[in-house]
Amino acid sequence: MPGVAAEVIASSLDDHADAARLARLIETDQGLTGHVLRIVNSPALRAATEIVALRQAIGRLGMNRIREIALAAALSNSLFAQSCYPIEAKRAWQRALCAGLWAKEIARVCRKNTEMSYLCGLLHNVGTPVVLNALGRGPMSHLAEADLESLVTEFGACAGTLLARDWKLPEAVVATVRFIDDFAAAAEHADHVAIANCAMNFARLMERSDVPLESIGALESIRHLNLYPDDVATLLDMRDVVRTSIESIAA
Repeated sequence: MPGVAAEVIASSLDDHADAARLARLIETDQGLTGHVLRIVNSPALRAATEIVALRQAIGRLGMNRIREIALAAALSNSLFAQSCYPIEAKRAWQRALCAGLWAKEIARVCRKNTEMSYLCGLLHNVGTPVVLNALGRGPMSHLAEADLESLVTEFGACAGTLLARDWKLPEAVVATVRFIDDFAAAAEHADHVAIANCAMNFARLMERSDVPLESIGALESIRHLNLYPDDVATLLDMRDVVRTSIESIAA
């Protein structure tokens, strides 16, 4: 994991982290600093005057939002950036970012930890770029999309779990990567994994027009989290908010 990304994750879980420390952390990587400031000054987030310093950005958007932007930028520019299957890697990154943002909103409705839920959603498919990178180094010049999808489905969770453990990510994130399709097997982390499962399905809903809205309410993870139809309706109404967040972070 890029050093700054690891530190940003640690910062997000540290109750004693402050704005000055976060700014110093991001400033250790000049490329990341420039990326964050470019996003903060993008049309979706632009203030009346240009923001030229990280502390100024944190003061305007808050620590949590700047952490989200910094972590997303660090991961998209490293783990999800590869040349052999760029279209598939980009699609996986868009799903990851969308799921992370949805997980935060779902956690808020469920009154769960939004920071941990964002991490679980953002990293739920971290095994996908691992598999794509491995295939890119293999003897096959380029695999068909159906074959890629099959291999990612077969090996993605295992590869992602190994990576999450190697990176020493929080156990809730490791459980999410391993049990994203079977949250009941995640034991004490079942709630976080269920939130990520919901978020993944909300992300699919935004990506594919053939996913019926009623399928969301029928999810086992929705029932596990005791989300009522009104809760689901409230979340569905936030699609434009999530879409705007995606556009701003991916600017």
